[in-house]
Amino acid sequence: MNALTPLPEATVVPMAGDCALLPDHALFVGLCAAEQERIAQTFSIHRFNDGAPILLDGAPMVGVIQSGALARVSRSGIGMQTVGLLLCGDLVSPAGPRTSGVLAMALDRTAIFGTSAEHFRALLREVPRLQLNYLDLVATELQATRGWYTMLGRKTAPERVASLILRLSRQSIPGSEGLIDLLLTRDRIGSLLGLKMETVSRQIRAFSKAGVIEMHSPTKIKVLDKAALVRATGDIWRETSRL
Repeated sequence: MNALTPLPEATVVPMAGDCALLPDHALFVGLCAAEQERIAQTFSIHRFNDGAPILLDGAPMVGVIQSGALARVSRSGIGMQTVGLLLCGDLVSPAGPRTSGVLAMALDRTAIFGTSAEHFRALLREVPRLQLNYLDLVATELQATRGWYTMLGRKTAPERVASLILRLSRQSIPGSEGLIDLLLTRDRIGSLLGLKMETVSRQIRAFSKAGVIEMHSPTKIKVLDKAALVRATGDIWRETSRL
């Protein structure tokens, strides 16, 4: 898998006839029927191939990931680095002024229920509750991003790899009996976690030998011992309640 190779952009799939029913997501909480219908007239399902930039007609978009995942990729003097990962249910929003060099790219086949950033801004002016929901979600995302970088600074290599696997384990492949897609190559996992590729490979092999996970392919694994994985993250006081 090479998610940095641009492929054709989005394939648009309009919503079904009952389009007034929006996905169950915090972005759409508290909207009246008329507001839901107005939004559903603007939003559509957009499908992206592996590696495609998340753009609509060359412009940024806003939406909710329905399936698949996105990598946030930064262009720098040393090449392209993976600096973030968005999973099913996460909000997709344009980069801000401080992150204008960060691109969102699809990992595997990805579906997003959304619209162009321009059309979304118009909806925010029309629907105040949508604006409140959006601002709350953006604030939550900023807090999560700060937490991620704090984690990178204080965790060991095994703890970083375990934390990523635990996060991905909450989004197993449908019908796979708990199989998890790591989504990224070892090199890009290393970029995301601030580790060398060899270190990532070594830690994944170590978890496999310890019986914490089972390898099915280079990018497909299954968690065998969830409690041991939680302990390996170093956050057992925070994660135990989620088991």
